[in-house]
Amino acid sequence: MSNMSNRPEGRLIPVFAVDDGLWSANLVLALSKTAAARGETVLMLDQMGGRLMDKAGIMVGATLADVLDGSASMSDAKYINHNEHFTAVSTGGADLDVLLGSLAAMSLSYDWVFIGTRPGCTPAHIRLAGAADAALTVYDSCGDKFMRAYWMLDAIRARAPKFDPLMIAQISKEGDETEGFETFDLLAGTIRDFLGAAPALGGILENANSATELAPVLLEALRQDSEPMQKFATA
Repeated sequence: MSNMSNRPEGRLIPVFAVDDGLWSANLVLALSKTAAARGETVLMLDQMGGRLMDKAGIMVGATLADVLDGSASMSDAKYINHNEHFTAVSTGGADLDVLLGSLAAMSLSYDWVFIGTRPGCTPAHIRLAGAADAALTVYDSCGDKFMRAYWMLDAIRARAPKFDPLMIAQISKEGDETEGFETFDLLAGTIRDFLGAAPALGGILENANSATELAPVLLEALRQDSEPMQKFATA
C-alpha cells in the first residue's frame, strides 16, 4: 500500500523481453491491475508499439510522442483504466532513449511505474536497466533460447554491474513447469560461471493467463527488491 505520508513510492519497474513472442505484455498489465486493485497508484507505459494498450482494451488517441512534439498535452495522453489508481500511457513512436529523461520525473508521481519495453537489448534498454528500482526479464525456456537472457544480462551488467532482475521463464507449448526450472538452473549456472551472482527466478509462465496468477507474488517480490533503492533515494 501507499506509505502513510501519502508520498508516492516512485518505483520504476521495466519489464524486458529478450525475444519476440513472449507474454511480457500480459505480465505488465497483470502487475498494473494488481497494484491498482490494492489502492496503489500505477502508471503503465506502453513502449511495445500499442500491444499493451490493446490488451488493456484502451483506444489510443494522443501518445507521449505527441506530448514531446508539442501537439498534445500530458493530460490528453493519460488514460484512466479499471479504476482511478490506474493510469496508462502509450509512448507512440517515441524512442526509448528520448523518453529516459522523462521517466524518472514521471515515476515521482506514482507508487509504481511499469514499463512494457520492446523486445531486445539496445543501448536505451541498458540505460533504463541502470535507472530501474527493480526489473523483470522474460525469456523463452525452449531449447537453448534461454541463452539470449544470458547475453542480455551480460550486455547490461557491463554498464550496470548491480543489475539483478527477477527472471521469468516462459515454457514452450510442449513443455511443463519442469522445463522452466531446468533451463533456469542452466542459465543461473552459466551466469555464475561468467558474470557473477545469478538473478533469482521470479516465476514460470505456462500460458498467457499465468501472468494473472503470478502477479500478486511478483508484486511483493518487486516491492522487496526495490526497498534498498527507495531507502537510498530518501535518505
